[in-house]
Amino acid sequence: MNKLIILMAIAVIGYLTLGRPDILESEVLNLQNQDAYSETSATVGGRCYEEKCLTIYVAPWCPACRSLKPTIVSLTEELQAEGFDVKVVVGNDSQEATVKYAKSYPFPVYLDADSSFYKKANQRGVPFFLVTDKKGKIIKKLAGGAANVKVMRNELEI
Repeated sequence: MNKLIILMAIAVIGYLTLGRPDILESEVLNLQNQDAYSETSATVGGRCYEEKCLTIYVAPWCPACRSLKPTIVSLTEELQAEGFDVKVVVGNDSQEATVKYAKSYPFPVYLDADSSFYKKANQRGVPFFLVTDKKGKIIKKLAGGAANVKVMRNELEI
């Protein structure tokens, strides 16, 4: 009887840790406009209104993030023109560095200087790209990236 209880407990723990889908938790972050310094709050992560959404996370101190910036900008603009929900998050650095780097983007980006969203996303390193579905389930992950929009879209399956 004890062995049966132990086996059932192991099965339940296994399901809870391995069988559950990888969900991207949501976080309310400030949205930095590139114009005069003005912020509004918005939710990043979690559920999205489209079939798929893309969240891109970069850091000011990251050489790969800086070198991929032109690709990230082109990819974001191309996808948004197609009606795809894309959110770029700048964080994992001081507030000053995060705001300064965020202002270098030609569109509004989200600020995560305290790394709260970074921690919830449970990723290692930057940049990272997460494609999620309507329920917030992560359906594609990409660490690093490519310097070509077409290659990035193929890697992300979007």
